[in-house]
Amino acid sequence: MPRPSAGIIDDIEREDNQKGYESENLATFHQLVRHLTADGDRRAARDGRQARRTRAQMTLIGQGR
Repeated sequence: MPRPSAGIIDDIEREDNQKGYESENLATFHQLVRHLTADGDRRAARDGRQARRTRAQMTLIGQGR
């Protein structure tokens, strides 16, 4: 009886891992960030405000502004 060995899926996965990080994951992440930024901008504009962009502006949230 032959010994079990890695199947074709394992071979494909190993080859894929050797290629390194896939840029499509990064593109998907950037698309999500752009969507969330645009959504925040729309919500702020609807209330007559501007979305905060800098760390200094974001720290004002708990200071009554």
